[in-house]
Amino acid sequence: MTESDNKRQRVSKACEQCRRKKVKCDGTSPFCNNCVALGLQCAYKESTKKRGPPKGYIEAIEGRLHRLEALLGSIVNEDDPRSQAIMAELNAPLETAYGELVRPRPLRRETLASYEAECGLNNEPNIKFEEHQESPNKSQQASLNRNKENPENNNLSIDESGQLRYYGKSSGFYMLRNSKNFKDRAFQFNSREHDESHQQQLPFVDPFEMPPKDLSDHLLELYFEYFYPLLPIVHKKSFVESLNQTGQGPPPILLNAIYAVASRISPDIRVRAIPSKPETAGDIFFERARLLLDLEWDNFRVYTVQSLLLMSSHQNGALKTSRGWLYSGMAIRMSQNLGLHRDCDSWDLTETQKEERKRVFYCCFVLDRLSCAMHGRSPMIDERDYDTPYPSENDDDDVNRTPRVMENFHYLIKICEILGEVIRDLYMVKGRKQLSVSSPDATVSALDKKLNKWMTKLPPNLQYRPPNSRLAQKAATPTLELCQLHMLFYTTLILLHRPFIPGVNQTVAPSVFPAASFCSFAANKILDITESLMAEQRLKNVNNYTLFFMFTAGIIFIYNAASADSMFAFEAKISINKIMRAMDEIETTWITSARHCNILGALAGLRDIDLDNVDESYTRSSKRYQAPASIAVPNSPPLQKNERKIEEKYYFGSNSKSPSNNSIDSPEPPLQQQQQQHVQFEENNFDPNATAFWGVPMSFDIDDWNSYFTSQSKADATPAAIFNNSNNSSSMPSWNQPQ
Repeated sequence: MTESDNKRQRVSKACEQCRRKKVKCDGTSPFCNNCVALGLQCAYKESTKKRGPPKGYIEAIEGRLHRLEALLGSIVNEDDPRSQAIMAELNAPLETAYGELVRPRPLRRETLASYEAECGLNNEPNIKFEEHQESPNKSQQASLNRNKENPENNNLSIDESGQLRYYGKSSGFYMLRNSKNFKDRAFQFNSREHDESHQQQLPFVDPFEMPPKDLSDHLLELYFEYFYPLLPIVHKKSFVESLNQTGQGPPPILLNAIYAVASRISPDIRVRAIPSKPETAGDIFFERARLLLDLEWDNFRVYTVQSLLLMSSHQNGALKTSRGWLYSGMAIRMSQNLGLHRDCDSWDLTETQKEERKRVFYCCFVLDRLSCAMHGRSPMIDERDYDTPYPSENDDDDVNRTPRVMENFHYLIKICEILGEVIRDLYMVKGRKQLSVSSPDATVSALDKKLNKWMTKLPPNLQYRPPNSRLAQKAATPTLELCQLHMLFYTTLILLHRPFIPGVNQTVAPSVFPAASFCSFAANKILDITESLMAEQRLKNVNNYTLFFMFTAGIIFIYNAASADSMFAFEAKISINKIMRAMDEIETTWITSARHCNILGALAGLRDIDLDNVDESYTRSSKRYQAPASIAVPNSPPLQKNERKIEEKYYFGSNSKSPSNNSIDSPEPPLQQQQQQHVQFEENNFDPNATAFWGVPMSFDIDDWNSYFTSQSKADATPAAIFNNSNNSSSMPSWNQPQ
């Protein structure tokens, strides 16, 4: 036998007898050797179905891909009618080059499960299976069970559209997991009946159409009066000059973005997309800016970044926070592409161009820090990756303004730099892990010292001590931007100390700082500024990011309202009502306020805090506050004397010292003595899970609070009760995650 005869020959087909017996067939025609030897009838099928896709399937797939790419390249609006053509094409059978119709195969459950495991997702994707489809209730229950098994999954939430969202611990929303308003892993709040009925399709919009001159002048005046002084996104002098030039003006996308924001506080009915609905103010201008944005992708400029920042602000306040987050992200990416994060002083640009680039970058920086704090996410702009100098050119028309716009903006940038460090060290993933294995005092002390330095170094024009509303004090309120600047300072102070408020069952103090008193002090100051602005009917003109400041203060008041001290809790209830009433007033400008006011109300109801029968005429001047002789928990109500000491710390330059020998230069000696009597501080023995606020997100995004409503409803099944300063913790929901 030759070597070639020993080689195995591949047989293209086998006869029916060999195929049935599953033996090797030599494929000899017309009779194979096996059938001849056994005397069987040998027969071959004329044609067999080949494995793999039908002939022409690949060409059909490629043809469809090219058509989809062409369609997607021309469609940017998901509501565009052409998107329906795409969906119809995706659902239609494939037609090969030979005229054969081939239906795409359905996605198998095994493939989907492996994909979920690989990506680490815990929600059920919105995919329809042709057969053997699970009921929605079972899939949602399985997703909820997986979330309970892994506490980290409580940062994942499902929004109203059924999409997974992540919200970090700085958001403060996870506290509401047991609320009755949380159903099917989605927050069931009805903010001013803002549902799908308000999402009516706008009529045909001409993106190049401009409003009448009188309306344009009115909106520009509102913008430069109320929004520009806090965030000087544009170079005002060159902007006004371009307005007065014949045949050439500011880019239409920038003008429409400004109109959209200014429309929120305009009483003119012409700014409403639907005249009968005030909440649609500015929507028509935003829609024009959105359509004009389609022309900017391949040739964007500095004004495109300015427009995106304004569009982000509009959407955040119009109850479309996901869009607001994405618009600000696009603005930051474009700014980096344009090199706005680099020092341009030596570049071949005009002085006006250099100044405008600096302003736009630092507006991106400020909104990046504010948006990340609001959503509990990590900042996009790394402080190690920019060297842009501060903008320096003052506006010609604000010489008599106190403070000047650029002076206020400089200190806004500086406080946002500190806010970014707080987010990085206390709320980002690695920062929190680092704190959980070591004492946080060094980190907290360094950040607190920076806040103290920021406040004490303020020039006289920027100094402001709000009147104490609890003592019925009153004083004239400074400019709106200065008030918002100080509210941001107090919000940062709360975010710094809030994670270290001791829990009720905590026997080891998490920090030597009196965290609860610092947070109460800062929350009261935010309320004082809010009350002053509301008394002068200026609160409705604030930027929408101010809602976050008020919301953060509201969380502290709800915590205080559960205090064992009845008088301290009573004052906190009054403060809650005041904050919610202020949010109601802002709702006329920013409808997002309604949602977050509802969240505070739900949180109060979850803690059985009765806000209806509260005599708000009470002030400390009408009845002197008496503290209990002995308080057995470290987060006890601060004394009025101690409030003055905290004010002295931040207003008169009493710098905080780093912890040494388990002591600190605390502004509250009596409270510190109480802590030493009942709670022992041990260095390097920090238990974050035992603190009252360690798991509280710092943002006020709706979906971050959804995870709170999925926690256990019985306090006796958890190690500690939320907002509970007493020993009786029955029927109290848990603040901390189960151990």
